[in-house]
Amino acid sequence: MFILGHTGIGSRMLGPLRELLPARWILLGCLLPDLIDKPLFYGLLWLEGHPDRLITGTRTFGHTGLLLLLLACIALVSRSRPVWAVAAGVLTHLLLDATGELLTGAEPDTTIWLAIFFPRFGVRFPVAHFASLLEHLRLTSQSIYVIAGELAGGAILVRAWLLRRRAKA
Repeated sequence: MFILGHTGIGSRMLGPLRELLPARWILLGCLLPDLIDKPLFYGLLWLEGHPDRLITGTRTFGHTGLLLLLLACIALVSRSRPVWAVAAGVLTHLLLDATGELLTGAEPDTTIWLAIFFPRFGVRFPVAHFASLLEHLRLTSQSIYVIAGELAGGAILVRAWLLRRRAKA
């Protein structure tokens, strides 16, 4: 739930590399971990009324180093700039999530490192201590890191849009 932060800040984190890669694929990569994991978790909650034994939160397969490694291998073999762009975006997503946790803290059963290094610390993922999407939104809306990240990411995206608009005029 950090859309503007992940896309705005994440794409900017790539520095000059972002000029070499297709922007839409970078943005997809910036959001891909959440696009995989959040529907998976909330779908299970909706269908079963409780988390699965493995899918215990919103940071599962999409937040693993294994996904990043798989994308990097595909990019190396295919030499595909779009795949490199997705991999770069996923990397920034993981870095921003880890940074948020380093700044705000986490309980041992909720730490992002369980997902990033899956299955190194066992076949388990971080546990989400919320029972619905609304509760998740409420909790994240109270985080200074999320609020500041969304504002900064939004400002970066608006500035980039204005610069592109001026360049076309």
